[in-house]
Order: sequence, then C-alpha cells, then structure tokens
Amino acid sequence: QYGGWRIGGRNEIKVMNTPFLPFKSDAATAPSYWFLDCLWIVHATGAQTGGEYSVIEQLMPQGSGPPPHVHPIEEVFYVSEGEMTVHVGDDVIVLGPGCIGHVPRNTVHWFKTTQGPCRVLNFYMPAGFEQVLMGCALPAESRTLPPKDYDKATHEQMLQFLNNYWSCQTNASWAVQK
Repeated sequence: QYGGWRIGGRNEIKVMNTPFLPFKSDAATAPSYWFLDCLWIVHATGAQTGGEYSVIEQLMPQGSGPPPHVHPIEEVFYVSEGEMTVHVGDDVIVLGPGCIGHVPRNTVHWFKTTQGPCRVLNFYMPAGFEQVLMGCALPAESRTLPPKDYDKATHEQMLQFLNNYWSCQTNASWAVQK
C-alpha cells in the first residue's frame, strides 16, 4: 500500500507503509537538461516518489512540440506561462496560464507551443519517462532555453526518445492506441 494515511488523536497524522520520504524541489536547484529546443527541469523522479509519478518542468520556445505519439502512462500538463495547443485523439485543447490538460494513457496526442516561451509542468503517472529524458539529454549550462547554435538531437537520440516503453511514435507496430 502506498501513502496510506491514518488520522491519530489531537490532529496527529501518521503515514503508514510509505516507500518514499517527503522531498522538496525548486527550479533553481533541481537537475536541468537541454534536449531538442527545450529546457527540462526534473522536479520529481520515480526514485523520490516510489514510482508513483514524476514531474518535469519544460520551458519551450514558440513552435516547439513533439510529433504525434502514444504512451502507456497518464500525462497532465499545467501551463504557467505562454500557450500550447494539445491534440488528444480527435480533441483540440488550448491551454494558457493557469490551465490543466489531461492525456489519458494509450491516447494519440501531440502539441505545439502557440505562444512562447511556454512554461509547463508535466506530470507522468507512473514515473519512468524522466529516465528516458535524462538518458538522452545533456545537462543545461543555464536555466534558459538552449542557445540557437545548440546541437540538435541526433537521429539515434530522437529514436531512443520517441520509441521506448514510455513513449512511441504512432506508426510503431507495437503502439497501443485508443
């Protein structure tokens, strides 16, 4: 059982059977990476959350976004700056500051930053996708978008990033789709 709570007497709360400890993350000290044209800040990993979820903050320039893809995990976007248009199956959702969007598992989706830069918190349930990112990306030299002359991902890095257990292109023979 993960994160079971028991209310004790006199406002006492006890956590039972929790496989992980409380933690704190902030944008100034969390591990940050450059990959593609984005800054990625990893706020929570599966190791910190007992595998329940991960949280990655993205800073994306206008026009940024992945091709259509699908994955066996839930994804939630929270936009704090800018705007993104998310295509989820046949639905089109525009998310601006203060908006949340949900992508159910095994659903084809893609997005584009329509007003940038766009700052988004991505929640992935369960955790694991953060490991793919950290394996493909390079540590960021600053907490900014990569410079214009930053080397783009190699073809092999893109295939690794887009085609693994946590995410795959929609034309992959093993893609499960709704």
